[in-house]
Amino acid sequence: MRILILGNMANDGYAVAKELRRMNQEVDLAVNLSDFGMALPEWEDGNIPVGTNPYSIDVDAAIKTWSPPYWIRYFDFMNKVPRKKHLIEKVKSKIYIIKMMREYDIVESHVPFPLYSQFSGTSYVAYDAGWIRYFPYGNTMRDKLARRGYSKAKGIIITNPDTFEISDNLSYLDEKKTFFCPFAIDPEKYKPTDAQELRKKYAEDDEVLLFSPARQIWKEKGNDKMIRAFARFAKEVPKSKFIMIAWSVDEERSRNLAMSLGIRDRIVWVSPVPKNMLIKYYNAADVVLDQFTLGSWGTSTPEAMACEKPVLMFYKKDYIIRSFGEEPPILNSFTEDEIYSNLIKITRNREFAIELGKKSREWIIRTHSSRVVALRHLEILRKTA
Repeated sequence: MRILILGNMANDGYAVAKELRRMNQEVDLAVNLSDFGMALPEWEDGNIPVGTNPYSIDVDAAIKTWSPPYWIRYFDFMNKVPRKKHLIEKVKSKIYIIKMMREYDIVESHVPFPLYSQFSGTSYVAYDAGWIRYFPYGNTMRDKLARRGYSKAKGIIITNPDTFEISDNLSYLDEKKTFFCPFAIDPEKYKPTDAQELRKKYAEDDEVLLFSPARQIWKEKGNDKMIRAFARFAKEVPKSKFIMIAWSVDEERSRNLAMSLGIRDRIVWVSPVPKNMLIKYYNAADVVLDQFTLGSWGTSTPEAMACEKPVLMFYKKDYIIRSFGEEPPILNSFTEDEIYSNLIKITRNREFAIELGKKSREWIIRTHSSRVVALRHLEILRKTA
């Protein structure tokens, strides 16, 4: 069975394809050169310089930082060029990927490619990592095509358990063809390592160092709750610092909030970093904070957990249990009060923090490891081919 993973949302397509190749499966990964920088395999396994802006990445330079596997097929979907000025090139790019899909027995189609997979004549599974939160409610042609693309798919892979709350209520999605499959994390890459040199750059030995890799978008990540909780925590634990990533639409609001709360000098803002460097930040921190609104995690939470770090975030208990059969070893926090109290709890009990970190890594290896997830993808693809 020839498999094409079309698209690379959150680099999960790359992680799954790499593991399937290790299992001697005939799978290729098609990567859009004009996608967001963090969706390029180079961001995961290349040697991209720290400080590279993922919004304006030099793709040619990024590819030259490593030797890409032969099974990666690069193409340019012309995302970054004006539609009217390059209409013919854009049409050609769509025809190209439709023809590409016809070379395979089954396609796993990441956003936005279910829009086009439905016209390929090839069996496909729609891979959803959160797009379903948006297109069911829009009335544009793109929204309508997305709904049709999902309805025509042989299966739907859901990566975010909370989105079952949406898919369960969509009449055009058959529950029997909707499958949960978490993000794939390589525990041999994401693991405890010595990051003392990086830690010393930001904190003294007796300081508590927090880290949040979440982008600044309050509506989805709840960064404002996190910052307010830290302001209270910093009063209780004066020897503390908080590293936050400076990116996305609410960055300025977050900076201004920190200033108004008198903690500007306690928060260190850093630019987005490629994954090889991100692992060092996880390991340098005492606690990792992710997102506090949506109710599921992306890749940051399991990556940090695989590094044996205690994690605070919000998850919707019912949908997590439905998907995993149990709750994870995560300090579930939704409100500002819960974030604050859990920060106090985890930082005042070193033994508890260490034990939670160990349980976190064990849980990720059991539920999210590349081999476990790749086998699940393969099962779904074989069932729907």
